[in-house]
Amino acid sequence: MLYEEIRKELLQTVRHLYAKEMIPLNSGNVSVRASAEHFLITPRGIPYEQMAADDLVVINNNGEVIEGSHKPSSETPMHLAVYGNMAKAAAVVHTHSPYALAFAVAGRSIPIICTEGLAVRGPVPVAEYACPGTEAQGRVAVRAMQGPPLVTGTLLQNHGVLTYGATLSEAYATACRIEIAARVYLLALQIGTPQVLTSQQLDEIKTLYASLK
Repeated sequence: MLYEEIRKELLQTVRHLYAKEMIPLNSGNVSVRASAEHFLITPRGIPYEQMAADDLVVINNNGEVIEGSHKPSSETPMHLAVYGNMAKAAAVVHTHSPYALAFAVAGRSIPIICTEGLAVRGPVPVAEYACPGTEAQGRVAVRAMQGPPLVTGTLLQNHGVLTYGATLSEAYATACRIEIAARVYLLALQIGTPQVLTSQQLDEIKTLYASLK
């Protein structure tokens, strides 16, 4: 079986997302670059609580199955679009997390109101609507993340959340932080007018964080 260690990491990430109710039933999907030409991606139609490491599918740059007994995720074209256009993408996470999905349905971006927003490197944009499972969905997602500013995650109109990272843990963390930011923003809107962090405040936070590395 190809890429056993990567399979374990991907499956663990899927289980974490499922436990957090960010990919209910078999919605959403996750992939990771395994080599220059191969990617591992979650299969189509298998409930996450039943998924095993050998259910994951190895595909090439064209989406063709290299190893696996299942069909790859229907969102494979979107994942490949990210890998092909975002230079630092080594993993992609697509969730249907409810709070962020609510903003995606409303077509409303999420500003940086708390430090969780820093993971995305800017306000979370909304990619224009495109049919799920199509190359068009990938194109609009990439366009939204290319900005400006260049960000590592986007809301998909009426669909969910898409993030990428230089590692699988990074893409996973960004998806989690978008959901936290969405929940906080929704609660703040019910209380009053949320105070969006200013450019000066963001620069101060970034400088501090950089000094702690």
